[in-house]
Amino acid sequence: MSIHFPELLAGTAAAPALMPVNLANITAKQLACLVVAPPAHLLIDCGGLLMPHPLGVGRFVALLLQMRQRGTCLRLCNVHPGLRRYLQQLGLEAVFYLNG
Repeated sequence: MSIHFPELLAGTAAAPALMPVNLANITAKQLACLVVAPPAHLLIDCGGLLMPHPLGVGRFVALLLQMRQRGTCLRLCNVHPGLRRYLQQLGLEAVFYLNG
């Protein structure tokens, strides 16, 4: 489930630890655990996704917002330009800290 992003994880010593997650390889059970009890900081690799969610981008964003509502700081990396535009139109690019 996890992959490492050294360029994003390397930073200040005071920076909180990020939990890296590759959504292309995540199981339904792992996703449910993330939604129910998300970690404090989550680094989500959006690369390799043809679609962020089988039910559409809106459902994907709803899941992210649900985790954010529970206090998780979300960072999205390898964001497809189409998804980036969608998040920017919704004013969510700062909420999810988009990288790449």
